[in-house]
Amino acid sequence: MLSVTSVAGNIYDRQMSEKFRRMEAAGKCEWLPVSRMEMERLRLRRKTDKGTDIGLVLEPGSRLYHGDVLVLAKDRLIIVEQLPEKVISVSIRKNDNAIGVAALIGHIVGNRHRPIAVNGNTVSFPVQADSEVAVFQKLLPHGVRLKLEEKIFQPTGESHSHEH
Repeated sequence: MLSVTSVAGNIYDRQMSEKFRRMEAAGKCEWLPVSRMEMERLRLRRKTDKGTDIGLVLEPGSRLYHGDVLVLAKDRLIIVEQLPEKVISVSIRKNDNAIGVAALIGHIVGNRHRPIAVNGNTVSFPVQADSEVAVFQKLLPHGVRLKLEEKIFQPTGESHSHEH
């Protein structure tokens, strides 16, 4: 087992992105698939897509992010790959009362203790089952569009950011 106690960087950061591109082109990258919930854990044991056994023991206050580099060596990079999850995206049309609709969405989703991501006129949040689309369709204002997707969810307001 390879023990990892800290993160070496993130492939989306400017200084790491070029190294990542070179290593990826050479086939020297390994991916460690982790769910969003597991990314908050300080201790975790998983295998990479190439079979490397990784044991994470991170410092209190640490958390993993999609693209974090766990191993930075001449012969390989081991990178955290956040797994996609079911997400509802709610689109607010410009002719709607955008502030009122957004506040209502925040209230309804917040009462269910779901994190949200805001991107332009779209608010997204994770769900556990496809059936929740119908529930949120009834709860949310008439006319908003809901779309169920499977994607990597990163809540707005995370303290970590990187350039794309």
